Amino acid sequence: MRKILTYIVIVLLVISCQRDEIIEPINGYNEIPESLIIEDVVGVRLESSIVTDEVRMNVKLPYSGQYRIKIRHGLDAKLLSQEKINANEGDNLLKVYVNTLNKSGYILDLTDIDHKLLSRISFEVK
Repeated sequence: MRKILTYIVIVLLVISCQRDEIIEPINGYNEIPESLIIEDVVGVRLESSIVTDEVRMNVKLPYSGQYRIKIRHGLDAKLLSQEKINANEGDNLLKVYVNTLNKSGYILDLTDIDHKLLSRISFEVK
């Protein structure tokens, strides 16, 4: 019985130490890397479409405000994660952590605060 309780405590500690947010801003950049440049007024671009632990992305927006970034499973479009971000007009460099996702294909949606789709991009976790 004591062994089982020990395993339960260890599992709970590991789960509680996982990152809640999977998207965070990259502060202090001076210019957008060439691989992340977006020509349109609105869009999303990932540094790579095949990722393992984390990937940088650029979110280009028409105005400053709140937006949503949603990650959906690529096969059934089931919503797996959704985060509100406060972003500025123009380019916004963000880092996406995908190490909690299974190896599979995914869709990243950028929506406004009212869930109107602004941009969509797909990626694969290896």
